[in-house]
Amino acid sequence: MTRRDRTTGLPGGQRGRRAAARTSDGGGLFSQRVARVGIIGTAVAALLVVAALIAFFWYDSSIGQPGKTVLRVGEEEFSLSYYAARLPEFARTDPSGRGLLVTEALLNRLEEEGLVLAAAAERGIALSDEDVTAAIALELGVTPDTSRGSPFDARYRDALRTSGLSDGHYRQQARARATERELRTALRDEVGTAGTIVHLRVVTAATIEEADAIAPRIEAGEDMGTIAQVESLHDASRQNDGILLSPPPLLDQALQDALAGAAEGELLEPVESEGVFWVVRLERREAEGSYTDSDIARLAQLRFEEAIAAARSRVTIDRDFTTDDANWAIEQAG
Repeated sequence: MTRRDRTTGLPGGQRGRRAAARTSDGGGLFSQRVARVGIIGTAVAALLVVAALIAFFWYDSSIGQPGKTVLRVGEEEFSLSYYAARLPEFARTDPSGRGLLVTEALLNRLEEEGLVLAAAAERGIALSDEDVTAAIALELGVTPDTSRGSPFDARYRDALRTSGLSDGHYRQQARARATERELRTALRDEVGTAGTIVHLRVVTAATIEEADAIAPRIEAGEDMGTIAQVESLHDASRQNDGILLSPPPLLDQALQDALAGAAEGELLEPVESEGVFWVVRLERREAEGSYTDSDIARLAQLRFEEAIAAARSRVTIDRDFTTDDANWAIEQAG
């Protein structure tokens, strides 16, 4: 027996087996620790993924999707939350009905509001916050005193409850309404109260053959006013011997074109317009004729439509409105 063997008192083989066992046990414990750490890490990672998904869905449903811009008209943006807030009232008043038809109709309405804002801005009409408050006060029938407890404060809070709109959404809609009123007023002022009036005598017929037969009778000396009273299909002029007074822009385009180069007293070739055939004689042009209230209203409406069409041709319109957005808005409105 060697000195080392005598010191330990253990055979060399037994000492080797115990050392190997300790090494084996240590490796097993290490492997178990690694496995436990791996399991814990996997669980933590899974929890982080779940938490991230929950946070994403919460953000998307509470902030991301509602804040999404579904329509941009020039510099004007309309969010999905604003769209959804406008939907209940619009659905009650729009003839499109419910579902996806009314959602598209509301999008068209918001687009027109954006075009109104663009057309107004081109004419220098841009309402401040104070202007919007004053417009709301006018609609509510109170003075724009925003102090707490004032009539405006009470009526405005009631209007918010009734409409279901937030303060920001209510003011956005009020701004659109007030801007349209300002634009229409400006266009009405542009029209004025006087302008060119054409004095026409007309007879309308259902067919070109009937219209062609009327002109020779007039040229032969038959009274055009009498023919109009008996045969014309145009109710507005028939009871006035066929006399029709109108600003040229309010006439159908075909009639405007036919009259463009006509001389006073000239009997025109039959003109097809509004589904009938017109035999027209230009009696005279009045450079500064007085408009009727109906003329002014119709001319102002015509200028409004032209302003919107011009704005549409100039500004960029972007829509990003999906079926999911429509369904979300319908769910919120319900």
